[in-house]
Formats: sequence, structure tokens, C-alpha cells
Amino acid sequence: MTSHRPLLLGIVAFLVVALVGVAFVAAGSIWRESEVDAVGRNEIAANGNVQGELYPGDPRSEARIVASEEERLVYVRTIASAARWRVDGLEGPYRLQTGATTTLVLPAKVVPYTTADLLRLAPETFTELASSTFVLTENVVVLPGATLSLAGKEGTTLRMQSDEDSFVSIVTLGGSLSMAGTPASDLEITSWDGSGADSDTSDGRAYIRVIGGHASFAHTTASSLGFWSGNTGGLALTGTDTPGTFADASGPAPDAVAPAGARLLPEEDLESLADQTDSDYSVVTAGIDSLTVRDNAFGLFVTNARDIAIRDTVISGSLVDGLVLHRSVTDATITRTTSSDNAVDGITVGRSSTRVELDRVTANGNGRNGISLDGQPLADGPNAVGTAVVTYGGNRVVRSTLADNGRYGVEVSGGENLQLTGNIIRGNEVGVVVNYGAERVRVVDNEIRDQRTQGIAVRERGAQADIRRNTITGGDTGVYVRDATASVTANTMRSLSGHGVSLLGSVPDTRVTGNDVGGYGTVAIWDERSTGAEVEANELLDWHPAPTLHSVMTSVFQPLTFVWLILGMLLLGTAFTRRRHLRVRTIRNPYEERVPLTALTRGIVRIDDIRAR
Repeated sequence: MTSHRPLLLGIVAFLVVALVGVAFVAAGSIWRESEVDAVGRNEIAANGNVQGELYPGDPRSEARIVASEEERLVYVRTIASAARWRVDGLEGPYRLQTGATTTLVLPAKVVPYTTADLLRLAPETFTELASSTFVLTENVVVLPGATLSLAGKEGTTLRMQSDEDSFVSIVTLGGSLSMAGTPASDLEITSWDGSGADSDTSDGRAYIRVIGGHASFAHTTASSLGFWSGNTGGLALTGTDTPGTFADASGPAPDAVAPAGARLLPEEDLESLADQTDSDYSVVTAGIDSLTVRDNAFGLFVTNARDIAIRDTVISGSLVDGLVLHRSVTDATITRTTSSDNAVDGITVGRSSTRVELDRVTANGNGRNGISLDGQPLADGPNAVGTAVVTYGGNRVVRSTLADNGRYGVEVSGGENLQLTGNIIRGNEVGVVVNYGAERVRVVDNEIRDQRTQGIAVRERGAQADIRRNTITGGDTGVYVRDATASVTANTMRSLSGHGVSLLGSVPDTRVTGNDVGGYGTVAIWDERSTGAEVEANELLDWHPAPTLHSVMTSVFQPLTFVWLILGMLLLGTAFTRRRHLRVRTIRNPYEERVPLTALTRGIVRIDDIRAR
């Protein structure tokens, strides 16, 4: 038995160590996962540097071209103001030499300028290649009081020159732009490099911009337009916060060429026009219906605008953001609009934009967020231009679908009085993020499914949210609150693998009550490292705790477990000890010693046979 004792002890020690080791590994893994969840595992944009897909162009050259375009427009504005001193009543268009291309200026006119007018005014730069296919090879500027109407019949296409030598644009300076196809066939507008759409933004690219005035787009497709900035991003509606742009301009009009029929005023008549000024213009207004935007730099860029209505619009493949409401956009309604597969955000509402409603929109497959709402102040103290230190808000996202975006479904960064109601949010890194001190954020009646980490996260800088009646299914954590305040009530949570609710840090006035939490994880409501929260009256019957170090040790090392373990060890020991003394034996007959009498004698004989002998 002595020779087998080391083997027996080794086997027993191995079993015990393996059992304890497995328990430690499993529980340690769960503990580490719980700790990481608590601090926000996968908060991939906490530093603000995550930008989705990288912009493919040339930052240096494109930035220089943007500046050059701004200088060109300043020059055109100056000439437009001076031209009233040279051309009788601005009754006719004129042309300016502006760099590598010319600019056709359309002054005020009672009736809109049409495609037929452009064919007449610019026979060399606005040409018809084939039936309903036009090519524009010079810039067009529309002044206050004028409207350019590009209305197409079935199959109409406008190609805007855009190659390595030059590109053109259509810009309104207080005027109006109307683009419309038909319900059966869109008016198509695209950049053109001679063989197809221009895909290279490094040398600039054709774009359309409405500065002030009014824009009206219907049944139109705009594709492969714009570069680098929002203003030159493709299709831009940009008001200005400097009204009266024309009022102080004066001086001669060099290089201004009046078209045939325009009458130059004699010098003695110039003084009679000294008191005339152009109409002031500031914000832009727009009505957009059934617009399709593909592969622009910025899909649709809007800033300094009011009364914007966008409906039944589809934006995709933008090199930066899809739909951008940048600054000072008020009273905007976006309805039944889809923004998908853009490099950064699907829809972004920037600072100082208020009363924006996103109703039944879809934002999916974008490189960063589905929707970004930024209501932070434009300044945080005294500043050079005296900007007020106020927050913005009053924005709503309702009945919308936000799915499969690279970062968040919805990010609310600052602001106040914001509402997310009745939305379907699925397959994002985090469903809803409320941060940067956003206040009075209502996240109510949403369906949040299969986020990779957290369903709803409220974190830091005093963020505040009311989270009610949401259905949160799948993912790691249902609701995550860190150094913020939240009211988490009457939510239904299912199939979570970490925690139903995680509270971390200082969470003053936070209430977690009346929630129905189900899943499989360490703790349904994890608040061990938080202060200031009230947690009560939650339904946790459908929560099934996952193994932890404590639970494994408690369940394994019970008295009965020890009894069975000792019995098993004794059985093993007995088996090894018994084996040493066993001998190998052959099978024998148990009645071998009891031989029948017939086997020892000749058998039974008759008495007569014995006598006969």
C-alpha cells in the first residue's frame, strides 16, 4: 500500500485543486466583467475623438479651396452692389470673371429664371447634350428678388462641371432656388468630370448653396456633390447672422460684362441711385419633399435657418454626416426621412438649434451615431464676441428607428427639455446616451433591443434623465447611471447578461423603482459603488444570478458535499489498497472436493455377478 500512497494523494489533491481553480476562474471572470461594466466598458467615444470613417479627401488643399470660394462670393456681392450704379435697374444678368471660371449673376426679376433662360443667357456654358440632359460649365449666383427654377420633365439631368481643372456651383445670395422633378421621375443633379460623377474631392467639387432666401426641392436627386465644409458640402442651406450684407458695398464694377440688351447708365444718373440698397437677408427658409441625396460630402447641411420642413427624404453614403442642422436652426420638422450608411452621424442637431422635431425618421448603418443632439452653450464664459452662456433644447425624437450604428443610437449632449419617445433602437453599441449635463431629458416608451453594451446610459457632469416605461431587451446592462441623476421607473428589462441597472459614483436623487428586471448576471441592480440612490419595489423574480466566487464556494463546500467528497476519497483509497492484495485466480468448480461415488468405483454391480466370480 505504501507504493500507491503518493499516487492516491496526488489524485485527490488534483481533484481538489481543479475544483477550486475552476470556481476561482469562473467567479474571477464574472467579477472582472462586473467591474468593467460598472465603469462603462466600450464607452468608445468618451474622449470625443471617434469620428466613424475617415474623410478620404485632402484636408490642406480642400480647406484652401473653401477659403477661395468664400472670397469669390464676397467679390460677387461687392460687384452686385456696385453694379446697381452701372446697370439700369439691374434689369438684366451679367457675367463676372472669377478665377478659372466665370460667374453668371442673376439679379432681381419678377418671374423666375428657368432652364430656357439659362440656355438663352449662357449658350456656351449651359448646353443641352441630349434631350433633357444639360451641362453647366460656369458658376451661377442668384441675387435677392430673383428665383432660379430648375423644373424638369421626365428624365431631366443637370451635370455640373467638376474636374481637376475647375468646378462650378449654384449659389443664391438672398434669392430663391427651386428644383423639382415629377412624381414619376426625379430631376437629377450631379457633378461631372467628363466621363461620370466626380469622386475626387481633393481639388474641389461642384456644389449647391442657398444663402438666405428660400429653397424648395421636390422629387429631386442630388448626388456626388460637395467637399470638405458644410457650406460647400454638396447641398447647403446657410443663412447668415449678418443682415444687410449689401447695404454698405460701393465702388466700381471691374470685369462686369452686361449681356445684350442691358443699358449702362450715364455718369450724370449715378447720383440718383445713391439712396437705393438691396434687400437685407439673413436666415434661410426651406420646403423639401421627396429629395434623394447620395454620396455628397455632407448630405444636406442647414444652418441659420427657420421654418424648415423636410419630409420623405433619403440621404445615404455621405463622406461626413447625413443631415446636419448645424447652428441656429429653429422650428424645423423632419418627417419620414432616412439617413443611412453615412461615414459619421446619420442626423446631427447642433448647438443653438431649438424646437426641432424628428418624427418617424430612420438612421441606420452610420459610422458613428444614428442621431446626435447637442444643446451645450456656445460659450462657457466671457468671450470675444459676447456670446450668451445659455443651453438650448426643446428638441424631440419620436416614432423613429435607429439601428446598427457604429456607436450610439441617440446621443444627447447637453441641453434641456429633450424628449425621446416611441422609438425603436436596436443593434448599436449603446442605445441612448445622455451626457454633458443634459437636463430634463425624457426617455419614455421606447423599445431598445440588442445593444452591444448598455441600453440607456446617463453619465457625468450632472446629467439628468427621466427613464420610464421602456422595454429593454438583450445586451449587457439595461440602464447605466454614473455620476448623474436619473429616475428609472416602470421599465421592463429582459435577457440581460450583466445587470438590469448599474449605479456608479455619486447619483443624487436617483430612484430605481417599479421595474421588472429579468436576465442572467451577477446582480440585477448593482449599486455597491454608488451613493445617493433609492432602490426599492422592483420585480426581480425573472433574474437568475450567474455564478460568483461566493456562490460557487457556498454551493460546493456544503456539509453534505464534504461527506460525499470524503466517501469518494475513501472509495478511491480502498480500491487502490485492495488491488495490491488481490491475486489472479482461475475459475474452478465449487463442488470439486465432493466427488460422486461412481467416479471412485466401477459403478453398481449385481450381487449375482460377484457370486459368479
